[in-house]
Amino acid sequence: MEALTDTDPAQVGAHALLARLGAGALGQVYLARSPGGRLVAVQVVGSRTTGDPEALARFKREAEAVRAVRSAHTADLVDASLAAPPFWLATEYAAGPTLARAVAGRGPLPAPTCRRLLAALAEGLAALHSYGVVHRGFTPECVVLAGQGPLITGFGFARGAGAPGSAAPEVRAGAEAGPAADVFALGALLAYAATGRPPFGAGGGPLDVAGVEPGLAELVGACTEEDPARRPALAEVVERCAAEGALADDPVYAGLGALGDAVPRHAVRAQGPAPAGAYGYPPPAGYAPPAPAAPGPPPRRRGRAGAWAAAGLALAALGAVAVWRIPVGGGASADAAAGSRPAARPSAGRSPAGPPGLIRQTAPNPDSWDPVRGECRGPEVEERPLTGLQGVITPAERDPEGELRPGRVRIAFRLKEAVPGAPAYHLAVVVKPPHEVDAQGRSTGVPENRQLGFAALARDVHEGDATQWKSVVYPDDFSMELDGRRVPAPAPAQDPGGWTVVFRHAVSDTEHKSVWCRGFDVGAQKG
Repeated sequence: MEALTDTDPAQVGAHALLARLGAGALGQVYLARSPGGRLVAVQVVGSRTTGDPEALARFKREAEAVRAVRSAHTADLVDASLAAPPFWLATEYAAGPTLARAVAGRGPLPAPTCRRLLAALAEGLAALHSYGVVHRGFTPECVVLAGQGPLITGFGFARGAGAPGSAAPEVRAGAEAGPAADVFALGALLAYAATGRPPFGAGGGPLDVAGVEPGLAELVGACTEEDPARRPALAEVVERCAAEGALADDPVYAGLGALGDAVPRHAVRAQGPAPAGAYGYPPPAGYAPPAPAAPGPPPRRRGRAGAWAAAGLALAALGAVAVWRIPVGGGASADAAAGSRPAARPSAGRSPAGPPGLIRQTAPNPDSWDPVRGECRGPEVEERPLTGLQGVITPAERDPEGELRPGRVRIAFRLKEAVPGAPAYHLAVVVKPPHEVDAQGRSTGVPENRQLGFAALARDVHEGDATQWKSVVYPDDFSMELDGRRVPAPAPAQDPGGWTVVFRHAVSDTEHKSVWCRGFDVGAQKG
């Protein structure tokens, strides 16, 4: 951890910077404090990614995947700026040294500690894989030895051949990294932890496990098999570790915490002499830290008249943009809508059944957008949305910032007012073309499209600042599960006509209900 320099910003988004943590796969990483006092690690995307449209699009897609991951061994995403530069991510901060620092400072770890560490990390990687996320760059620098157990960081963003000495043979040969490549990197990482030496020597020789307890050496060797098909599954790795007791209770592991950096106690500095606009991380417009609330009765809920506006606006063509405050369906009151929120967010380590990631179709979807009448056809929405929920559809032709590439459509939502302490409420945006598609994403010409449509990863409307827009871009951020395979979203110009946009409240990948329906029109002349 290093002190901030004069060229560092004082603030990124609403997070006040405290110190430099180092450089990550995306750019500089800072220790910061949220408005409520939570410590977070803020990673700012460097110019190399920002200046590469393909890399930036990949980063955004993978950032959304990281947002969905919940595991006892991963750092949760707290906040992010993905819609416009500057791009950054804020994840929870855990005090503790990296595995690389711990081994460098204390030497190799004993076999019992290594077994417990291997089991914990295998469990964490398995959780990533269950969400469809592959780490791609798993090294000792990506493991933080926090007090409650190791945390895996930096997943989803590393590309290329991986770190020296940890990249699987198939990745070095140019293949895309898959789950088996993470198993290889895990074996290489444990060889380093158990010996304190590079796993394949300085020149890339055979696996070095000299002096390692035989059973552990055999398991590490299995993980680093040349053939990906011969490497054990992560569940098998956990079983073969036969670890007894919690890693947090391991005396050697507990003693490594002293190698971590102390959190700076000094006050957050004011904006330093960095040139105005050099980083472009001003706090949100109108942002001010909330004042402590005076004791008193809880505020009264607002009635429907105060919470909603009429939803008579129509998006008649692709070139039109409007912001809707989404009405409560069925004539119910805002009180009823507020009462329809799901239970609190599941705790870390729960099954991938929740919280949701990429939702899947479980029943025919009859929703369709009529661009002539400017309305959705089909049944009314299935569930009342949250009070104050707003939505906006912005095609490239009407993008006020001019950042959308042709053929792209930005779809965003937010709450008009934040609700402190509210339980998680995940929204998934679904975009459906006029006709059904095949397993390659090509239009079939079937006029009554009963497919779910192409979905973006579900997001919690309360996450971060609920009043800031959370956006996704079609087709970049969308895909569909069809016939057991992931189908990328096609360009709108492929299928002229009325495209349907549905917001769905998602409790899990397979439990989701529509709360709002609109759409946009793609004319033949726009192809």
